[in-house]
Amino acid sequence: MPDIARPSGLWTAVLTPITADYTCNIDGLRSHCLTLLDHGCDGIALFGTTGEGPEFSTQDRLRALDALLASGIAPKAIIVSASSSTLADSVELGRHAAQLGVAGVLLMPPFFFRSGVTNEGVFRFYAALIDRIASSHLRAILYHIPSVSGVAVHPVVIRRLIERYGDLIIGIKDSGGDWAYTQQLLHRFTRLSIFTGTETHIHLALEQNAAGTICGLGNVIAPLLRQLFDCPGLNARRQLLPFIQKADSIMSRGAFVACLKTWVATELGDPSWARTMPPMVPLTTIEARHLVADFRGFLIAAADQASPSRRRLEAVS
Repeated sequence: MPDIARPSGLWTAVLTPITADYTCNIDGLRSHCLTLLDHGCDGIALFGTTGEGPEFSTQDRLRALDALLASGIAPKAIIVSASSSTLADSVELGRHAAQLGVAGVLLMPPFFFRSGVTNEGVFRFYAALIDRIASSHLRAILYHIPSVSGVAVHPVVIRRLIERYGDLIIGIKDSGGDWAYTQQLLHRFTRLSIFTGTETHIHLALEQNAAGTICGLGNVIAPLLRQLFDCPGLNARRQLLPFIQKADSIMSRGAFVACLKTWVATELGDPSWARTMPPMVPLTTIEARHLVADFRGFLIAAADQASPSRRRLEAVS
């Protein structure tokens, strides 16, 4: 078996900039990823739900990963989502990423049937996918995000997959928003890297030996999240929680991805960054104006009140 070192730390679920013909803007993606790593992220997660991954073609996603690696980003600083509406595409994406030695391959359960999918069905889907990827280099991270997939990844399924595939299963990303479920994962699967996708739970998860987070807010507050990780303990992290909650509330006023992209577009002075893949809709001009004003004010307040490392936070303001 290959080295099975498991990823941990602050990982941002990266937004994907989009061209006018709805393909990945690879140069924009590369620049954004390098900025996030410079702002304190331990790694980046490509083409997940925040990255609108299932909307892109398989070839577009393969090219983007190859380009990021060619630019010098280390494979161990990348997690790749292989989620797709076809089994064959997920297999191709997962095998390609595994063979390139990325830190993890994020696997969403079947999201194209939203009712009648049993635990047995979820297990069979994952088994078919992993069997066909057929790589000892695979480091699979199971993706629990029922609000998007419509299908939960229950502990009984996780246990069966571990029993069958052993060290090919290295972690779980829990984006369910239910802290009780996250705790259950942390208590039952201590050998796996458990990542929370809920930013307001990071302080609690770290206290119970979670691996860290794979989250969308890192696109706009990576330095603040880095500070949260670097705090000496729970009490210090709790002091930053109101700022995390405020950022989350601003970026959740509308569709989360559209809100994040609106801010990045403003910061970069590049309106194309606000483009979303159909069926998602960009913010209206009025919505964007209010969001930008409020988020700019939030960053100033957070830099003044929360951070002895003010310069790092101002780097994104």
